Amino acid sequence: MMIFIVIVLAVHVLSSVFWAGSAFVLARLSGLGGERLVYPQAGAAAVAMLTGGYLWAALHDAGIGPAERVLLVGIAAALIAFAVQAFGGFAALVGLRRGQLGEEPARKRIAMVQRVAAGFLAITVICMAVARYV
Repeated sequence: MMIFIVIVLAVHVLSSVFWAGSAFVLARLSGLGGERLVYPQAGAAAVAMLTGGYLWAALHDAGIGPAERVLLVGIAAALIAFAVQAFGGFAALVGLRRGQLGEEPARKRIAMVQRVAAGFLAITVICMAVARYV
């Protein structure tokens, strides 16, 4: 069972690193190339949330202590980041593909979405890193 948890944890960390890292890079690059990363980011976010849910169920079933409270703040921040990216990112992509948004306005919207999401994902990363030590 422990090897399975280690594998799930590795998948969780890798998908989370891609999700957060791509958000940070797109925020810094003003959304340049964001239209190509909407679906990979959504996939990484889904994998991160599913594996995180499994890890929560497998490792934190003894009640809610200080570490779990910190993790819950991180989970909430991740869910907000996902919602911002899902609604804002997909809306910009659809607008771009339908011709309702030009390339520059779509890129600006993607950049704004990624900046907001990157802030929430930074909170998530911090919470996941420090939860063990509170």
